[in-house]
Amino acid sequence: MINRLHYLRISLLNSCNLNCFYCRPPQEENEHSHSANFDYFTSSIKLLHSLGVEKIRFTGGEPTLYKKLPDLIRFVKELDSTIYTGITTNAILMNQKVELLAKAGLDSVNLSIDTLQKEKFCRVTGRDRWQDVIDGIKKSIQYIPKVKLNTVIIRNVNDTEVNTLIEFANNLKIDIRFIEFMPTKHKSQNSDEYISGDEIMSRLPYSFTPVKSDESAAARNYTSPDLQINVGFINPVSHSFCSMCNRIRLTSDGHLFGCLFSGTSFNLFEALQNGYENTSSHIRELIRNKTYSGCSINSNSNAHLPSFINIGG
Repeated sequence: MINRLHYLRISLLNSCNLNCFYCRPPQEENEHSHSANFDYFTSSIKLLHSLGVEKIRFTGGEPTLYKKLPDLIRFVKELDSTIYTGITTNAILMNQKVELLAKAGLDSVNLSIDTLQKEKFCRVTGRDRWQDVIDGIKKSIQYIPKVKLNTVIIRNVNDTEVNTLIEFANNLKIDIRFIEFMPTKHKSQNSDEYISGDEIMSRLPYSFTPVKSDESAAARNYTSPDLQINVGFINPVSHSFCSMCNRIRLTSDGHLFGCLFSGTSFNLFEALQNGYENTSSHIRELIRNKTYSGCSINSNSNAHLPSFINIGG
């Protein structure tokens, strides 16, 4: 039986040093930045760990902008050294911060890079920070035990670069995953940007063999005799993995979601003020009410959802 409270993703803040169009829509460029008091995060982690959480990934926004990130990782490891800790980052600040994060006990890092073309990077992200990302990726490999690359595939933007990105990852000897473009709060109808993982895979010149992975994993991973790495495909639109999902998500303003595409949440930070016992019942109810119906690129029901910059991808 899957532990539905195994994996916690925490969005530490809703600010970022990039401005990727699929993460922060133009309608929210001037949105007020916020994060929570450190004690709110630690209290939430302590409670959720007592209920079964064994893996925590810190996201954002951009988690490396959160000044107490090393302290938070250290808190988790002191709470229970077996808790697996990771971050998902755009890598811009990793060149400066990776040593501190490694010393704090960070187990893994997922590094986002959607293109290897500098000009295109500026168009997608709205910032001229391509070299910082490349430097951050290379520095991360030196210090963090587990490093992976994440690429969101967008039709007519970077879908012709997949093989180049695989070669880049293979040269660095780190795994790469390709993520389908997902419907978001402001982009539920933009199917022109969507391309399925199966179509991407069919274009590649490799003979892939599936890699056995945990049943709750989002990625379907493959190996090839021509590669030294695994290539993964995260296909939430074309191949829903909801039925095996064990993730819950905490936003930087305290809302706990059972699903990235669920409109159902409650404010954990506020609930904690009313006592652990009452809060635990709220959490169990949220998990019981999780729905496993997947996300649809043509859905009209996403307007109530937070954007990725608020809930983490």
